[in-house]
Amino acid sequence: MTESKTVTKDPICGMTVDEATAIHVERDGETFYFCGDRCRQKFLSKSAGAKPESKSGGCCG
Repeated sequence: MTESKTVTKDPICGMTVDEATAIHVERDGETFYFCGDRCRQKFLSKSAGAKPESKSGGCCG
């Protein structure tokens, strides 16, 4: 049997992350996944109503 990975994009930097291993946060009933703690902290510092950034590729470094 093959394992299927579920990938999604980090809402801050746009990096593709594996939901099974990524840092995540729940907000308003939705789960958001991050490449690392820096992006998670940036997300948490924004107000709950703010739209995620629309960047693609690469980490925020």
